[in-house]
Amino acid sequence: MVKIASIELFALMVNFLLGSAIVVGWNFNTKQDIWITNFLSLAIGIGLFYLYMLLHSFGKWSNLIEILELGFGKWLSRIVGIMYGLYFLYIAGRVLKDFSFFIGSVLFNNVSFWIISFTFLFVVSYCCYLGIEAIARSSLLLFAFTGVIIFVLIILGFISPYFEISRLTPVFRTCWKQVMSAVFPTGLTFPYGELIVFTMLFPYVDDRKGLRRYGCISICITGVLLFLAGEMILGLLGSETVTSYIFPFVKALELTSLLETLPHLEVLAVIINLIGGFIKISVFMYSGLMIFENSFPKIKRNRLLVTSSAITLLSTFILSKNIIQHLFIGLKIVPLYMHIPFQLLIPAILVFILAIKKYIA
Repeated sequence: MVKIASIELFALMVNFLLGSAIVVGWNFNTKQDIWITNFLSLAIGIGLFYLYMLLHSFGKWSNLIEILELGFGKWLSRIVGIMYGLYFLYIAGRVLKDFSFFIGSVLFNNVSFWIISFTFLFVVSYCCYLGIEAIARSSLLLFAFTGVIIFVLIILGFISPYFEISRLTPVFRTCWKQVMSAVFPTGLTFPYGELIVFTMLFPYVDDRKGLRRYGCISICITGVLLFLAGEMILGLLGSETVTSYIFPFVKALELTSLLETLPHLEVLAVIINLIGGFIKISVFMYSGLMIFENSFPKIKRNRLLVTSSAITLLSTFILSKNIIQHLFIGLKIVPLYMHIPFQLLIPAILVFILAIKKYIA
């Protein structure tokens, strides 16, 4: 049976959560109080993770599809399961579009987004063909690189001559209504709520006792890194200008250098996004593929993989025409009408139903 070590899950979750969040996932509407939204989102993210753990404990440590069947019955669970599969592939397509826009804007201005997306998706599809063990082990190797690079870049940002600590103040000037609007639903659902996809992978972890510990640590590390990166960006760019950049992390790195000899450290942000995007898309695509394998057992796996790849690629470009429309849909529509039902409402209903069944039994 396929098994994932706890340390591999840890690396997989950190790379997944940072994914596109550290490069394109910034919301500086609360300006100097972004640290409040970061920590509130982190706290709620930990709560969501334990909701998913509770779901698995009630569901006899099965995957999401099997838990849906325990709670909703055979036919309703199949419909909801297919919806989850399409949801995972759609989010994979959105992350792929984030990656394509980023690479196209920073590196290859004259290369079509279709070419970038197709090339990257081909690599992801091959990894999905190899299986989750290959993805998890790759993530562990890549984490050793990305973790060190992100930490070093943040330190270099703080010691940059362009960094001004006065730009981090004043704090507590944002009203709580505005803070909470930044936390809910966007801060809640991205990136922490996207851990719902791991409900397809948790049964493969070889150490269930360490699952909660490693999962919680990975979420906390991600939250701290996002907090430090957010403060670095503010100190370098300032609260008045930071909102004018689509990729503020990259812009901030343009103002840093290594010992004044190696400029253009923003190239490292490309590598970080490349690795994070690869892991995130792979996890979403593989989980969607698993759902379709469970829902359509008579169809060969290779055909389902090709179909899943096609759905991901089509959803990348059909549902939004440009980066402005893409960001609007991702920040205003998807969190409220897709993330909340799939990440919060359905899991909470499942926990409630399974808890009642366990109590009655």
